[in-house]
Amino acid sequence: MSLRAFRPIKVVTIDIANPPPSISLAGEGNDGYGGVFCLVRSGVQPLSIVELDHPGPVVATADVLAALGSLHPSPSISLDRRCRDQRIAVIIATRDRAESLNRCLVSLFDQTRLPDEVIVVDNAPASTATADLLARHYCGRVRHVLEPTPGLGRAHNTGLRHVSSDLVLFTDDDVVLDRYWVAAMAHPMEEDAAVGCVTGLILPAELETRAQVWAERHGGFGKGLRPRTYDLGVNRPKGALFPFTAGQFGSGANMAFRASALKQVGGFDSALGAGTLACGGDDLAAFFSIISGGFRLVYQPQGIVWHHHRRGEDGMRRQAYCYGLGLGAYLTKILLDDPRRFFRLAAALPAGILHMAGPFSIKRLRLPSDYPERLVWIERLGIVAGVPGYLRSLSKMRRDDRARSIASSSNTIASKET
Repeated sequence: MSLRAFRPIKVVTIDIANPPPSISLAGEGNDGYGGVFCLVRSGVQPLSIVELDHPGPVVATADVLAALGSLHPSPSISLDRRCRDQRIAVIIATRDRAESLNRCLVSLFDQTRLPDEVIVVDNAPASTATADLLARHYCGRVRHVLEPTPGLGRAHNTGLRHVSSDLVLFTDDDVVLDRYWVAAMAHPMEEDAAVGCVTGLILPAELETRAQVWAERHGGFGKGLRPRTYDLGVNRPKGALFPFTAGQFGSGANMAFRASALKQVGGFDSALGAGTLACGGDDLAAFFSIISGGFRLVYQPQGIVWHHHRRGEDGMRRQAYCYGLGLGAYLTKILLDDPRRFFRLAAALPAGILHMAGPFSIKRLRLPSDYPERLVWIERLGIVAGVPGYLRSLSKMRRDDRARSIASSSNTIASKET
């Protein structure tokens, strides 16, 4: 859809079992919305994404459905289990975003299947806003855990240490969860003991600004509507880039793990993730470790979250750089973990360059005509900066760990003396 004269795009859902007759495109501004981004579904099953330009104040649902064409949905799944013997925990790491965290928690407690444990990791907070929110509205339902050292990978590891459940679901504080999310994300691991990780579909919660549309066209976070299974055996995709291109598996805002599998591969790298000098890459490294460790990873599009993309163009520039930085840091990490991977990665380098920067790459072709070329180069600069970025972050992580160990030992000695 053309974005030359930008108008916001309304994000909606239509369930074909009970569709509304029309969709209002009226907005707060005089011009209203210029079109719709519509998830068409049948209950838990996503069927299609329809994007439709529409200049008028109302779009008929029939027009949206007419744009579907022939549907070839993936096989529907039943989320009803004969015996739900797997306990489920949900971990949300947050940092000074109490309002959006509350929005996420409201959607979590509206699930068709409620989790057995909910952990909110308060990561290096500047205020008591998160603690106050949880004490006021979620006392007895959410466990509040403080992690004073910033870093998403570290925060997730802290949360993991506090759960006793079999399955652990992770999401971010800037999403709204579909009401089937918990059940859908747990389902593949309850059906197949070889599955160590599940990722899900991430859709935009709103497309109110040009930057949000850029973020979605740049690749968004969703990986399509068809389920996929990945492993080192019969489900190994063709191509030299597997499993290095871990971004194809999913994103950290919507991921779940069998707790025993995640612990077996060492959890998350505390030197990676938002809040560290590496800026990201913690999810990619975890996905890579799961597959390299011999487990299956399943992409489950029935597990849906709605993500609030950054509204401003400054935020988009920061996101592009951090995306590249996190990718470069992740690749540096896996090479340091096993230098023998260097030769495999070097052999795949030409394919990797075409995948990232080729003029006919899927990523490149998805970009809108007005997507700033500078953002492409900012992301590439971030990839290069990921090598020293990870080394600096790793060094800082080790210093932080030593300082925490010394402080813990001092506290232990002091308590014994008293």
